[in-house]
Amino acid sequence: MSEQVEKLGILVGLFELAIGRLFETVPAGDEAKRLFVDDVRQLLDATNEIQPHSPAAQTYESLLRRLGATSPEDASSLGVAPTPEHGLPVSGPGV
Repeated sequence: MSEQVEKLGILVGLFELAIGRLFETVPAGDEAKRLFVDDVRQLLDATNEIQPHSPAAQTYESLLRRLGATSPEDASSLGVAPTPEHGLPVSGPGV
C-alpha cells in the first residue's frame, strides 16, 4: 500500500508542477490562477463542512500552499504553513 501512496504523491507533485507552469506561461495566467485558487478554496470549504481534516482537505490545503496562495494569515486558517520557497519551514498536514 505504501508504494501506491508514494506513486500517488509523485503524480500529485507532477500535477502541481504542471498547473504552476501553465499559469506562468499562458496569457492571462494570473487571472486563471486566481480563479483556480478560488475554486480550490470553495472545494476545501465544502469538504471541511463534511469531513474536516480528511485526506481530500489536506490535498486541497497542500495545493493552495504549493500555488503560493497562502499568506501567513491564511496559513493559520488552513492549519498549514507556506513552503520554504514562501518563507516558512515546512509543517502541517499534507507535507
